[in-house]
Amino acid sequence: KQWYQRRVRGLGVLLSFIMSILPFIFRAHNADKHSGFSKQAVLLSIDELLGEPLELQLIHFIGFILTMSLSICFITLFVVAERAYSQRYLYAKYFNALTTMRRAKQHGLPHFRLRSIQNIKAWLSLRSVLRRVGPLRSVGIIITSSFLIMLTILTVVCIQFFSKGSSSMNLYFIWEAMAWSMCLGMYLLRLFTLGNDISERFDSQSLLITEQINIYFFMQQSPQKKEQLIHANQVLQLSSKLLKEIDNRENNNFVLSPFVSQFLRIFLLSAFSGLASEFLGFKLKLWKMIK
Repeated sequence: KQWYQRRVRGLGVLLSFIMSILPFIFRAHNADKHSGFSKQAVLLSIDELLGEPLELQLIHFIGFILTMSLSICFITLFVVAERAYSQRYLYAKYFNALTTMRRAKQHGLPHFRLRSIQNIKAWLSLRSVLRRVGPLRSVGIIITSSFLIMLTILTVVCIQFFSKGSSSMNLYFIWEAMAWSMCLGMYLLRLFTLGNDISERFDSQSLLITEQINIYFFMQQSPQKKEQLIHANQVLQLSSKLLKEIDNRENNNFVLSPFVSQFLRIFLLSAFSGLASEFLGFKLKLWKMIK
């Protein structure tokens, strides 16, 4: 939907703006050692900034513009990947509704049963086409690279915290690393969730088994079509074995790997929980919120 895409783009612009003003937030945080980040510290930081020479103010402004532009360019990649995954999710959702009368009528789609070889052939061809729609390789490179970058950033941040403790918050690169890790983590969680939903929608094993059971029921109602239904049932059995082998092979890629999803859920969210617990003073277990 267009309103959803506008919200996604608006969120990207907002995150880019936050990344651009992060140096000013860090400066305000360190402006007053006693009060920390407060209204007084912000006003003091603004006064110091306005009191600097014009050349330094120009450098700060250019740095703000460059950071904003680069952040928008980087986050645009995630917006494109999220849009591609959202489109594939809609394709998978509508494809899954074709063989169900109620859902097909709800979405205004044609409905057909897998009771003939022609229908099975059309269903398999449509599934093969829909699974390869969109820029799969480029989106996979974006997600894989972002995942490795976030993992590297989190490793550096955790090592820094374990070695220096809370004094690490006086370093600007820790602020920027944590901000980028939270930004990457938010988008990656969304993409991993969409990827798992797409895989579940295209997982046709239960559907094929249900169609085989329906064929046996239909044999009792129409004995004159028994031979045709037997052939269709045999094709369904072969299709089920073939799709199971193909899906296992395709799910070995990095983006949709169950091992990577489990690693993301436990390790990365546990790292976020540990960092948040240090600041808030009580234990958080964010990884239990995502199943």
